[in-house]
Amino acid sequence: MRIIMINEGLPESSPFLLELIKADIQNVVTAETIEMIQDELRECFSEVGMLRRNPAKESVSIEVVPPSSPVEEVTQFQFKCTNVVIAIAGCDRRVGVTTTAFNLVCWINAHGGTACYFESNTSNHLAHIIQLFKPDKNGNAYSIEGSDFYMMKELNQDYNFYVVDCGVIGASEPHVDFINANLRVLCGSTLPYEIPIVYRAMEICKGLEFLALVLFAPIYMRSYIKRIFNEDVFFGEASHDLFDSSINNSFHEKLLKNYIY
Repeated sequence: MRIIMINEGLPESSPFLLELIKADIQNVVTAETIEMIQDELRECFSEVGMLRRNPAKESVSIEVVPPSSPVEEVTQFQFKCTNVVIAIAGCDRRVGVTTTAFNLVCWINAHGGTACYFESNTSNHLAHIIQLFKPDKNGNAYSIEGSDFYMMKELNQDYNFYVVDCGVIGASEPHVDFINANLRVLCGSTLPYEIPIVYRAMEICKGLEFLALVLFAPIYMRSYIKRIFNEDVFFGEASHDLFDSSINNSFHEKLLKNYIY
């Protein structure tokens, strides 16, 4: 059973909201405008639901027990490039664009490279994340979990990769940052009623090289999806953690293969 609460205008810093999250009631609608309330309700009713980070769980002290077998080391790569732009856009809202961008940044930083994130859309997700986590700010960068996140394009330093969150692809043409990027990822969901939306987005991007990443594809639909699009579609795992640096390893390696040495 999923509990959904509507608390219009409730601040992200509200002790009541934090208590709800601690109780694992994460589907809490706090927007004030009709459009934003509808967006948050759609997220609550999605397959995964609204995911909010639980500060209580993170602060629990855990006793470290030496493992009986060696811990698997994270593979370290060499990336010989500077400020290569990776643009990520979605066929529609709520298809995992921001989570995919965050996970990619964290994956690169955990595997021997350097990467940062830039929000180039009007969703304002990064502002909410900053308000919740209260990260340190160094110049224009907000540092969270060892990665740098920017609200503006003026970088503090050079990185191997510059990951741009473009939001939704656009009604008639791709986002300008998506067009000008060195690498492009188009995120989509392919439940039966969403396939026309993905098809339309691919048509808009025709002429551009991109990797199509589908995060919510039922197993029984995958061979059908491959036949429909006749594209190099990659089926990834939906992430439940913005800072997961180990999910979708195969996808990340495939995306960056020309830059890994």
